[in-house]
Amino acid sequence: MITRRQVRAVLADGGQVVDGAGHPVGRIVHVHLDVRTVEPGYVIVACALCDGVAVVPLTRARLLSGCVHVPYSAADVCGAPRADGSALRLDPRQVEELDRYYARLHDGALVPPNGDGDGGRVASFALAPAEAGTPAAAGNGPRRVNGATPGSLPVDAGLDLHAGYDGRPAYPATPVGPWPPVSTSSAGPPWWQRRQWRWPSVLTSVRAMRLELRPLLDLTGLPDGELQDLILAAGEAATNAVEHARLPAPPCFDVLIEVGDAGARIVIQDHGRWRAPAQGGGRGRGLYLMGVLAEATLTVGPGGTTVVLRNRPRSSG
Repeated sequence: MITRRQVRAVLADGGQVVDGAGHPVGRIVHVHLDVRTVEPGYVIVACALCDGVAVVPLTRARLLSGCVHVPYSAADVCGAPRADGSALRLDPRQVEELDRYYARLHDGALVPPNGDGDGGRVASFALAPAEAGTPAAAGNGPRRVNGATPGSLPVDAGLDLHAGYDGRPAYPATPVGPWPPVSTSSAGPPWWQRRQWRWPSVLTSVRAMRLELRPLLDLTGLPDGELQDLILAAGEAATNAVEHARLPAPPCFDVLIEVGDAGARIVIQDHGRWRAPAQGGGRGRGLYLMGVLAEATLTVGPGGTTVVLRNRPRSSG
């Protein structure tokens, strides 16, 4: 199994994926985590043979000389079912098609380009239905908000749920643009720095947001693994804000990051109506991963949804 730590090392060395003979397959542009292990399950690569992105499983991959070695040629990878590279995620149907395609490669069968056929494995996550009247829990584990409609909010371990957000807005209340970044910092110790953005509700904003977050998180001195987990969780929250906020007004999402000696906090707010995730849909997976990767709080209100993320210290074991 290729771990997150190993993938980060490969990315720092150029992010190259090669076949068994050392020929280039592609360059990693995104890592898709397996929802069960929270370790890399697939990588999306800019393919060395075709013009576009392709998806490569890591089940049989190994790390060698700073590259990810896979038992597939660039031609094999180009023939795999396509994923939407701009979305930076895979839904359960795509995972099923990819598993089916690559399983047939190992079986030596003729593989149709679209991956049709039987077999394969579905890596999906189904949300457990909420029970009416269950009070909000104070510790880890599933939560429930009093007064909310049963089934309208997800119930996931590690994801704290609230019905109202009374903290600092992720971006100042300015209804008309332009909306430049806002920076604030302390005059002296204890030091802290705050940065706020308003991003257009398009998926390219998610990638741009992640690039902006990393330099600020590096100021904290926290372990690289914790920071990477926080960035991944923020990416899931921002993708949800883009894809699932209903009728956002304005059509933007806001991001606030605060860093200091005590750690890091990221707030992501959209301006649309909450929509419960579909059973088995990709959004349920995103909410689940947020709760695994960070200390996460989800707040639903009439003006939009707010996600607050804090770094989660990794256990020494």
